[in-house]
Amino acid sequence: LSPSFAGSGENTRFVLNYRDQWPSVPGNFITYSLSADHYFRKLKSGMGLIFFSDKAGGGKLSTLNIGYLYSYKIAVTNKFYLQPGLSAYYYSSNIDYSMLNFSDQFFGSQFVGSTSELLIKQTVKHADFAVSCLGYTAKHWFGLTVDHLMKVSPVLNADSKYSSMRISLYGGTKYVIKKRYRSQNNDAIFAAFNFRQQANIRQLDLGFYYLRNPIMFGLWYRGIPAGNQYSSTDALIYLIGFKNKNMTISYSYDM
Repeated sequence: LSPSFAGSGENTRFVLNYRDQWPSVPGNFITYSLSADHYFRKLKSGMGLIFFSDKAGGGKLSTLNIGYLYSYKIAVTNKFYLQPGLSAYYYSSNIDYSMLNFSDQFFGSQFVGSTSELLIKQTVKHADFAVSCLGYTAKHWFGLTVDHLMKVSPVLNADSKYSSMRISLYGGTKYVIKKRYRSQNNDAIFAAFNFRQQANIRQLDLGFYYLRNPIMFGLWYRGIPAGNQYSSTDALIYLIGFKNKNMTISYSYDM
């Protein structure tokens, strides 16, 4: 979401994520991501590494992303902080043509196996960058991320191998509904939003979490059309999780 979140936990953090999208449909999406970040107090800086792998269409299209994240914490007041961030990453994507079938490979219902299609063995490989800034207090946060900065170059702007710039706006607030005076684990509701625009596609997500330690519940509405030519919605997202001081485990389901 943002390189500004690197080190935001103000300690050492490891995150592992697995997603299986459309498992009942042929050509599903399998995604893995792994990240680690640490906050260096003397440098007032957060640094992290991220690894992302996505196989779409049952493995026909593979994407790999390996990146470095950096953020710097600025105390504007004793309650409000700014945290600008920067990420540099290596991006690669390729198509496995051996998993594709074309119409001229069939004679009626019989598969003959050969094709006259011109299959260009081209793997997209390049570096890319993102910048961000996060502003927050103990109860509120707001941020902006601009990704795929290689598109700023007038030379690369017309190159289809480089993704269009993506702008993300996100934020949220925390409301404590019950204070536990013998513990810092207060019952609270978190409300948040995430708006993204890439090329001429816009999407707005809204959601909230309810935390009653150690159990967490969440509900999101993803894909609110925000000025697109064609109005379409995406999914309701349900989440349940377990959270304590050092570990969070959660499961989400998109309907």
